[in-house]
Amino acid sequence: MHCMKKILVLFFVLLSGLAKAQQDPQFSLNMFNIYSVNPAFSGSYDQFNALAIHRSQWVGFDGGAPTTQHVSVEAPVYFLHGGAGISLLNDKIGNDYTRGVSLSYAYQTKLSKKSELGVGFSLGFIDVGVEGEWIAPDGTTGGNDPLIPTSGTNDMVADLGLGVYYRLKEFYIGYSVTHLNEPTAIYSDNSRTFNFKKHHYVTLGWKNDVTSELVLRPSMHVKTDQVSTQIDFNLNATYGEHLWGGVTYRLDDAVVLIAGYNINKNLKFGYAYDITTSDLKSESSGSHEILLRYSFKMHPRGKIPTHYRNIRYN
Repeated sequence: MHCMKKILVLFFVLLSGLAKAQQDPQFSLNMFNIYSVNPAFSGSYDQFNALAIHRSQWVGFDGGAPTTQHVSVEAPVYFLHGGAGISLLNDKIGNDYTRGVSLSYAYQTKLSKKSELGVGFSLGFIDVGVEGEWIAPDGTTGGNDPLIPTSGTNDMVADLGLGVYYRLKEFYIGYSVTHLNEPTAIYSDNSRTFNFKKHHYVTLGWKNDVTSELVLRPSMHVKTDQVSTQIDFNLNATYGEHLWGGVTYRLDDAVVLIAGYNINKNLKFGYAYDITTSDLKSESSGSHEILLRYSFKMHPRGKIPTHYRNIRYN
């Protein structure tokens, strides 16, 4: 497995295009939020999960900095031999916004006593548009530009996603695609379009018990739209039952400091602060992200749970 880890890291470093022009929102606490991009993880750890994230990106940009909210609920559905979930997204950059809702189902099966395979899909709708009055840097409204709407306008399109994961004891790896159907939104009297592109994700991680009190969880999160690629390398540590934290290096973009506290066995709070290292560092004072997750164990009535202990940052 050690050799496989090195090959995977080298492969995705060589893939990297490193421009940050992707359409899907960015999250620094993605290791807790894999379900948002990979529906195969729906209910995959014998537990109910309700999660909420708020992100304020590139604080310091007046009036147009990205802000994102994401809420999801997912849990096992044993009579369906897998899990199901629902996800809500609100993402805004300047006057442009993207709002979405999606439902997911995943089928999970054991390949052996120590390994498991999951396959899932998501179906939803995306509302994309412009709201509020558009003000250019010179103070004008851009009324002479036909591509700038004078009033709010939007369109709603269907959206599909697909994902798969493989888990072997303390190691997992997943692959998924969002916007599989590449929908096109048309609005502003048919004079403006927004073309969603497929986004490909690879997520992997493993768990290492250093002592009875200290647990290390390295992970990697790769996102690409086949034009630009973003890679996060993360190392999180849990000490005891309550304290956890870590650091992430996002290639050519930021260093992320992470801290968290398990309020009780069911409720988790997390915070991430991005220290911008790209050319935006002169204009941005960083990004802030907060997470709240409520979880509890589930298992089929009359049966002993068959999934392994949650190594996905439980």
